[in-house]
Amino acid sequence: MDNSSSRCSPAGSWCSARPRNRSADQPANRIGTLFYHPGGPGDGGARYVMDAERIFSATLRARFDIVALDPRGMGGGVQVHCGLNPILPETTLFPRTEQQFNQLRRHNRDVGLSCLQGTGALLGHMDTITVARDHDALRQALGVKQVSWLGISYGTQVAANYAEMFSRQTRAMVLDAALEHNQAEGVQVADEIVSEENSFNRFTRWCDTAPSCVLRGQDVAKVFDHLVADADRRPTPVARALRAVTGEDIRMGTVGMLTFKEPSIYGPELSWAALSRAIAAALAGNADRFAVAPDASAPQEALFGVLGNACGDYVPQVGSWAEMQQRLQLGRQLAPHLQGASETWRVNFCIGWPVPPANPPRTLAVHGVPTLMVHAVHDSSDPYGWAHSLNAQIDGSDLLTRTGDGHTSYYTSPCARAAMDRYLVHPQAPPDRVCDE
Repeated sequence: MDNSSSRCSPAGSWCSARPRNRSADQPANRIGTLFYHPGGPGDGGARYVMDAERIFSATLRARFDIVALDPRGMGGGVQVHCGLNPILPETTLFPRTEQQFNQLRRHNRDVGLSCLQGTGALLGHMDTITVARDHDALRQALGVKQVSWLGISYGTQVAANYAEMFSRQTRAMVLDAALEHNQAEGVQVADEIVSEENSFNRFTRWCDTAPSCVLRGQDVAKVFDHLVADADRRPTPVARALRAVTGEDIRMGTVGMLTFKEPSIYGPELSWAALSRAIAAALAGNADRFAVAPDASAPQEALFGVLGNACGDYVPQVGSWAEMQQRLQLGRQLAPHLQGASETWRVNFCIGWPVPPANPPRTLAVHGVPTLMVHAVHDSSDPYGWAHSLNAQIDGSDLLTRTGDGHTSYYTSPCARAAMDRYLVHPQAPPDRVCDE
């Protein structure tokens, strides 16, 4: 199926474009339709289905029609249009003065108003529940009674919300790297701050012996702290970038490169080895890998849909300068090196957002859907405890623990991948609940 057009009413069904459907390689052994969501928010699924031979196992390609769509605001989906860029040269998510905080809040509101003017009522319907409903509209368009799910990271929330609303239409789910959405934003950011700092500390110890770490033999934590402090005092110029690289930019950029310990389908630049190279280059005066916006003249279109989705799902608990001071203290106390840098910290872009969240945090209650959850103990982005929390919200779900590092497991662990494939074919609890690494 290649639907290059888009039909979209703001709160209605299927506000997406170019859903992709790859038919099963073995039609005689076909089990049914597998919905796939790769995560994000900020990523669309269509391109992964187009690259199925590299992305999905031979088992899934043989037994399922694999289907994915680009959600609202992502990839080829209907786009969010904004008149202002979210990030200005002076923008900071870690304001150190009341004036900086007020500038952040005021600019966030102005950006949101420009998006509302450019996009209309759709901006209030970018949340995860609506994305899940779009998937059921796609199911109906395909003419199938039930679907299975492979949800990765943020895709675990899309799938879980779908299963709560459409349990009879859900045959089985595999959820890889659970995103928690039933706790207040302050609790979520605290969890993730600790998880990111833990991964950073593990990265520095890995660098002691790993041949691919170009910082091997140095005190990496101390080197990093000095680099951050120096960049805060004297930001490093980067040609054509939006601004010179600050210590904040280095800390937030480090979060992305901590995501995967080893290179995966996402490329060699998202790995611990790449992080070591980026730090070494920055020490030598080349901070390109930490630049916030490498092309200063380009509209930050990739952020527009992400903000529409994130600000529809999260309620910032920072609304005043006093509360911002407490949040900064939280970051420093829980994470001496990263100082709070994390994915959830980016919810600060939603402070002052003019559109009320359509899907604020809440507890799910999923019943009657066979579900296998898979989670790494040392996942930097989604703390391991979140898997146990989401597990409790899905009645009868099973949890497989991977004892290693890195975010998600389907593309990094043969043990976990095999268990996920088996479960989607035969939804039965795995006899062994641990993949040791």
